[in-house]
Amino acid sequence: MVVSLALLAAFFGALSAGPMSDLVGRKPVIIAADMLFTAGSLLMALAESIEQLIGGRVVVGLAIGIASMVVPVYLSEIAPVAVRGRVVAVFVVVITAGQLVSSVISLLLGRNWRLMLGLAAIPSFIQGIWMLFMPESQRWLAKNERNNECLEVLNKVYEPSSAQAELKALQDEINHLRPYLDMSECSRYLQLFTKYKKCLFIGCSLQFF
Repeated sequence: MVVSLALLAAFFGALSAGPMSDLVGRKPVIIAADMLFTAGSLLMALAESIEQLIGGRVVVGLAIGIASMVVPVYLSEIAPVAVRGRVVAVFVVVITAGQLVSSVISLLLGRNWRLMLGLAAIPSFIQGIWMLFMPESQRWLAKNERNNECLEVLNKVYEPSSAQAELKALQDEINHLRPYLDMSECSRYLQLFTKYKKCLFIGCSLQFF
């Protein structure tokens, strides 16, 4: 039951993360996921009943769903084109490495389940603080016509001499996608099963195998 509720929360988090990040930006949604993960971990560690333990696990599941959707998008948008693939690949590798490290730590802690669950709050808290000093995605800023802020971010990511050209390329790409961006969220999801069904099939197959 606990696993089912956590998976349901993660599924809901993943579905809601896209619209939320489009509305308010990638950075605030990642910070919100960090706060939820920290709160859920502490709730599990301090739980005095099964209900509180389940509640904490559901909150953590929601945070995982949100983060798993938004963080790869943020990384792919914020990273320079030359290293974008490597950055996202490292993200996937670090997830697997984190699972290994957490399993070893849990083994070493033995039956101290409160500490085992509570320790998970530390990395999410650190990331939440760290994200306060990170810029917003330049693509999201350009899409929302916040061009001065977008140019500031591009100056940090690229050489200043090429930042203006990158901004122009972003604007041209967004203008090309504007009809799609102006669609309702429901219409965008429907296109996954019509116009982009081959991409969806390949993506789901990779996850399955």
